[in-house]
Amino acid sequence: MMARWFARGDDTGLLRIGALLLVLVWTALAVAGLFWNQRKEERETVELARVQARTLAEKMIVYRHWNARHGGVYVEADETTPPNPYLSNLPERDVVTPSGRVLTMVNPAYMLREVFQLETSLLGLSGRITSLQPINPANAPDAWERTALARLAAGEKEVAAVMDGDAGDFLRYLLPLKTEAECLKCHAHQGYELGNLRGGLSVSVAIAPLREVRRPRLWLAYAGTGFFWLLGLGIILGGGWRLDSQARRRSRAECRVRFLDHHDQLTLLPNKAAFLAELAREIDRSRHRDNGAFALLLIDIDGFKKINQALGHGRGDSLLCQVGKQLQRLVGERGLVGHLGAGAFPVIFPLGEAIIDAGHLARELISSFASPFIIDGQEIFISCGCGITFFPDDGDEPAVLLQNAAGALQAAKARGRGQIGYYAPEMNDRALAQMRLENELRRALDGDELLLYYQPQVDADSGQVIAAEALVRWRHPRLGLIAPDRFVPVAEESGLSLALGDWVTATACRQLREWQRQGRALVPVAINLSVSQFQRPGLDDYMQRRVEEAGIAPADLILEVTEGVLMHHTHQVRSTMANLKKLGFRIAIDDFGTGYSSLSYLKHFPIDALKIDQSFIRDLPEDADSRGIVAAIIALGANLGLKVVAEGVETREQFDYLLSRRCINIQGYYYSPPLAAEEFAQWLDARMGR
Repeated sequence: MMARWFARGDDTGLLRIGALLLVLVWTALAVAGLFWNQRKEERETVELARVQARTLAEKMIVYRHWNARHGGVYVEADETTPPNPYLSNLPERDVVTPSGRVLTMVNPAYMLREVFQLETSLLGLSGRITSLQPINPANAPDAWERTALARLAAGEKEVAAVMDGDAGDFLRYLLPLKTEAECLKCHAHQGYELGNLRGGLSVSVAIAPLREVRRPRLWLAYAGTGFFWLLGLGIILGGGWRLDSQARRRSRAECRVRFLDHHDQLTLLPNKAAFLAELAREIDRSRHRDNGAFALLLIDIDGFKKINQALGHGRGDSLLCQVGKQLQRLVGERGLVGHLGAGAFPVIFPLGEAIIDAGHLARELISSFASPFIIDGQEIFISCGCGITFFPDDGDEPAVLLQNAAGALQAAKARGRGQIGYYAPEMNDRALAQMRLENELRRALDGDELLLYYQPQVDADSGQVIAAEALVRWRHPRLGLIAPDRFVPVAEESGLSLALGDWVTATACRQLREWQRQGRALVPVAINLSVSQFQRPGLDDYMQRRVEEAGIAPADLILEVTEGVLMHHTHQVRSTMANLKKLGFRIAIDDFGTGYSSLSYLKHFPIDALKIDQSFIRDLPEDADSRGIVAAIIALGANLGLKVVAEGVETREQFDYLLSRRCINIQGYYYSPPLAAEEFAQWLDARMGR
């Protein structure tokens, strides 16, 4: 287990190892503490035995001094205390009292022997006198006593030692006996002089009873040590668990950060940096394979920006997640799916027969999007385009391959929805031209290359011009007049749509003011507001400032918005529309019928008009589907009390069909193409008979 922790090499494993080592160290300290307490208690028990032995020995010395000072003590001779045979040389050993009692002398040695016998019988302590030159053979020293007497002779004040016996270990203790003046009376003939070591008092104390007396103290020490060991163990384990939890949380967070560094946070697929790194590794692997070709597919959701605006970013994100999961499921182990952002999903696909396999996979993936996605209970239909490029034919660097796949994708989208495109070298020229167009558009917004054209809207019943739509054109110094369908998508993709919309608003307001200054009867001008303009906070205040600065009325402007604005259906959108309506602006829904909105949304907004998209007008009256859609929109407008404008009317047949359905507001080439401001003024004058 420890090896596995070391192998992991993470904070959690190291913390566990550290905790284990702390537990082992703490346990070793606890065991050492127990051992130390046991040794300490043993030392104190032995010391207590020594104290008892010393106390007995010193007490015996006091008795001896008392006896010797009195020259011995006479007691009645009997069986217990018979005359001392070793004092037979003393004439006064025995004395007969007048009453006839026989008294015998008890000298210090004799008395101490008697007292030791009483101590042994009463207290369990044993002792005796031992002598270097014993008169009584019983006082001859044993082996230990001889060694102890030698140490006393060498200068030690006492000698003690713990020894084993049949009844358990015991302490042996020897205290020196020195020759004193009283001793010379009986021992001078042995050659002793005053102060000589003559022997010692030997005492034995059993240790086991003392251990029993002190055992509660030892158990208390054990309990204390055990308590602190458990307390420390709890602190170590608790602290280790806490640190381990923190380390695991930190490790998970770091893993999450590392994961998100290389994966898209929304779809959890490899992000651009990680995908390019894997693409570089695939290039390196392919260079070392016999058949090292592989395909790079770039799949992109058609019109995702508009879909995202229509659905709202929350549901747009859900759509991306479902698309990513579906692509990953379909590709499986055959390749690697990434997410570059927005609706773009690249796929690395190792190949056998490169072109055939890549085409089959691309068609399989694109066909899978025929079924709708369910987002918040709503069916969402999408289509995808796919650009395909190959290694090594179309590039040998990750960035080049991805760029070329993007060029192939752009070419596919130019042909329509759900198309597949293969890279061709001339695509880079078109991409370069597109980038150049974007840069030149930025310059055009700061210069005088943009201009507004105006296309009238006519009441077919009265023939009166009821409004004009302002349409932006670009007079390029090199390319000539550029239609909006070429540069407006560039503005949307490059983030210039807000600036372009502001330019259109300001220019239309100035033109209305100029026509007013010229004394012309004004017709309302319709301007298109992009979703980004409408989502800008304070749009109502901005529009009010614009008309006030131009000196025109809000009713002189019709604000055209797409269905994508309605789909947001937020309080801000409704509030902004209500404020604009209150200020006097008119609001129309442009290109109605092509968006993703529910018709029930219309009742929530202060709308004045619906504009039928020209894609439905174009096939009138031949196409039955177009007839049905147009009839439905006209009926819807009539039921809701909204003006209905048909745009893109070009032929007499279209015009007659619309009049037959009572759609009388007509915009298109049938009456007039879009005209420059001066030409429109002249056309209007001619129309009004001025």
